Amino acid sequence: MVSITDPLAAFAIFEGLDQPTRTDLVRRFSHRRFKARQVICDITSQDRDVWFILQGRVTVSIFARNGREIAFAELGPGQHFGEIAAIDGHRRSAAVTARTDCEVLVLSAERFHEIVMKFPDVAWRIMVRLTTLVRTSNERLQSFSTQSVTQRVCQELINLAMPSQAVRGAHIIHPVPTQADLGNRVGASRETVARVLLDLAHDGFVIRKGRTLTIPTIGKLEALVDDRPPGLEANVA
Repeated sequence: MVSITDPLAAFAIFEGLDQPTRTDLVRRFSHRRFKARQVICDITSQDRDVWFILQGRVTVSIFARNGREIAFAELGPGQHFGEIAAIDGHRRSAAVTARTDCEVLVLSAERFHEIVMKFPDVAWRIMVRLTTLVRTSNERLQSFSTQSVTQRVCQELINLAMPSQAVRGAHIIHPVPTQADLGNRVGASRETVARVLLDLAHDGFVIRKGRTLTIPTIGKLEALVDDRPPGLEANVA
């Protein structure tokens, strides 16, 4: 949970700073709110601000040449975005849309530069964050070029799953994304994702109840990602 008195403590890039320093820095930020489905920024945005999420969740996406949206990340409290444009001064590389009502802190590119130059620990943590983005992008490119839709859906479910507090050894996803959302994340149509989920449920890999998806044994999904049984894939090829 983000602290009201020390909000920057929730963000990894500021963890190396003491509280008085963070309290002083937060005065350089502005505060904004966004409604669910409201666009926060996209490739046409003129600003180069860096955004820090206090409450709510956002979706990061790009659009293919045919206009199809591909959502490749969902961010929540304690996470930030926008530093790429702030660093190089070029246009945004993706669109960010509020998935729920959101409350954010906003730091201008100029003040972001000042902080990076003044605090080496912050600069180092930003480099680590950007390295993670590069690795994640490479893994996603590899996934799209080498994995089937079924494998990509399974991997996305694994990424979203959290250990269940009620059932030992099980994992849950709540609220489970819509089929359209999953399709955007894995580069597939809603209909194809629906068929994959139906096959996974039929074979006992997942259990859907309301807005909760339960994965009884996540290792079985991981096995499908690594070495798919041909019978399951045949239904959605």
